Amino acid sequence: MTNSARINPFACGWFQVEYGDRLKPGEVRPFRAFDREFVLWRDEEGQAHLMDAYCRHLGTHLGHGGQVKGTALQCPFHGWCFDGDGDCVEIPYSPDARLSHRGLRSLPLVERHGLLFAWWHPENQVPDYEIPDLPEYRDPQWSRYHCHGWNVPTVWYEIQENIVDSTHFHYLHGVNSLAEVRRCENQGTVLDVDIHHRFNTPTGVVPGFIQTTLHGPYLALVRFRVGDLAEILFIDGITVRGAREVDLNFSLMARLEGIRSPDMSLELVQEAIRQVSEDVPIWRHKARWERPSLAAGDGPIMKFRRWATQFSPLPASHHEKLELTHV
Repeated sequence: MTNSARINPFACGWFQVEYGDRLKPGEVRPFRAFDREFVLWRDEEGQAHLMDAYCRHLGTHLGHGGQVKGTALQCPFHGWCFDGDGDCVEIPYSPDARLSHRGLRSLPLVERHGLLFAWWHPENQVPDYEIPDLPEYRDPQWSRYHCHGWNVPTVWYEIQENIVDSTHFHYLHGVNSLAEVRRCENQGTVLDVDIHHRFNTPTGVVPGFIQTTLHGPYLALVRFRVGDLAEILFIDGITVRGAREVDLNFSLMARLEGIRSPDMSLELVQEAIRQVSEDVPIWRHKARWERPSLAAGDGPIMKFRRWATQFSPLPASHHEKLELTHV
């Protein structure tokens, strides 16, 4: 039986905006996502905000010259002020002006384990899942973040599909064995994937695994372990810039205690970066088949695609379309 579904390049979900310590109190900057212009700013009380960029008055981009005034953002052109919810709270030269219906859309934004995440939904529906906790971020056994990023002319689902594409680890990245997919289970907006490998190490071939939990389309927690030698944990965070442009951000932590070789954990950080750097040219140039010619051993690619369609509520006419079929 054939069933059709579509994955939208502008899927709904939490996406990474920035590292928290890179946005200082009083800082204002332009921010582009989903082919739209936003303004990212942190008020003087330390709360970060992300909202539509263009002032409702005469269209000034608040990310270019806007100034923080306490807990409000002031337009550089005529001084209109907006609070963190996007409401217009002051027109300084017109104190009796009605302020309602002059505001801007403000995206839900949270700060979790050192990162800023915003919620995207084109119809402003409230978030239907939460950012997962990351206790390792507070655990002294683990290093602080090693950060690396790539800008890629592709769509989010091409990148996240690699998580379930078990065979490419051997042929593209040189992992010793063909992978064994032991689990690929979805529960609502969460997809859990457990893939086991055999890795070449200085002490010989050692079994290990890459366990990934996707929380919506743009956020994955990845645990990469090689026996009792080395372990890393990282956040795979995607920011959609345009219909075919994404930023892929890796925030990697190495386990430095409770593991046999802390130095190898640090080397594993670089190995993860190396492997993704090998993926980037593939993503840049590959085609996307609606009905791929799959073979036994390819991994649960179609299961991932079916899971991914739930984040695409827009009518297909709004954005690039992709028809998928069950196999």
